[in-house]
Amino acid sequence: MDRISRFLKRDDVGLYLTLIFLIVVVYLMRGFATILLLTTIFAFLGIKVSRWLNLRTHLPYWIAVILAYVVVITVFVGALSYAAPTLIAQLQIIPDMVAKAITDHPVLNKNIDQLVNQAISSSELIKNGKALLVTGIKELSSVGTGFTHVVLAIFLSFVFAVSRGRMMSFGRQFSKSRFHRFFENVYYLVHKFIMILGRIIETQLIICTINTALMTIGFLIIGMPSVLVLAIIVFILGLVPVAGVLLSMIPLTLLAFASGGLMRVVWIILLVIIIHAFESYFLHPRLMADRTDLPVFVTFITLIIMESLLGAWGLIIGIPIVAFFLDVFDVQSSVPQRRTGPATKQ
Repeated sequence: MDRISRFLKRDDVGLYLTLIFLIVVVYLMRGFATILLLTTIFAFLGIKVSRWLNLRTHLPYWIAVILAYVVVITVFVGALSYAAPTLIAQLQIIPDMVAKAITDHPVLNKNIDQLVNQAISSSELIKNGKALLVTGIKELSSVGTGFTHVVLAIFLSFVFAVSRGRMMSFGRQFSKSRFHRFFENVYYLVHKFIMILGRIIETQLIICTINTALMTIGFLIIGMPSVLVLAIIVFILGLVPVAGVLLSMIPLTLLAFASGGLMRVVWIILLVIIIHAFESYFLHPRLMADRTDLPVFVTFITLIIMESLLGAWGLIIGIPIVAFFLDVFDVQSSVPQRRTGPATKQ
């Protein structure tokens, strides 16, 4: 028993037991994972921008927080308000183009009529249509839920950023309690993960900005209309690693077809392939190397596995999770800190 007691009192064992405890807690709270992660990301970025404004302009910190959130939300809402009507107007051209193509080609028109008649008389197709409609309604409800989560996360992150000093003072009280070693380990692990996640989010923002600039230049060369709208779409969807490229292909190809036909679609696909290759084989490895030290192959495998395990969130937090565990297990150091845990006595 003495040997077991001494083993459990070791600093590294206490740290790993705390890590297991946090993993169990996160698993039990997985229903709130989206709100927690969004709040963490928004709070990290909001505090960083607010502190930068505080240092540069010498404004009081709480005013800097309010100013940062108001400016970012105003810009984001203004961009969506500008992009949405233009995007809808461009997409409304597509049905007219398809109808004109069918009218100009009698053979295609005849085949379309046959397909429509077969579809009307097919009971199986009607069943599939009903299932597709139900699935679409569910997806729309999930979009509404996601929007609610984003709004709630923005509000919570704002409250946390404004009251950051009070929250830190409240948190320090736990380090003076009877279980101070446990809470010090919790702070050490949570702080490490947030720092890694924040650095990778910052890197993704830089990559997204560079990609948007390059894509905008490509749009101007190709002659795409509404370049500013397309740049907004590329930037917002580009915040999602890897999958953002695939998601952006949908509106880009539709707008290219509506404005210039199939030839412009081909040019858009080539442009996306070139920019994505530049990001994957040059930009992403060079910038991420300074943040995680993960090889490109490991990065891709991580994204594939985490996407299958965690869904869309796996594409965002997959790399931070792997980098975090590698750092905790002393495989690498993504965030320079003491490696033996916060409770180590020198």
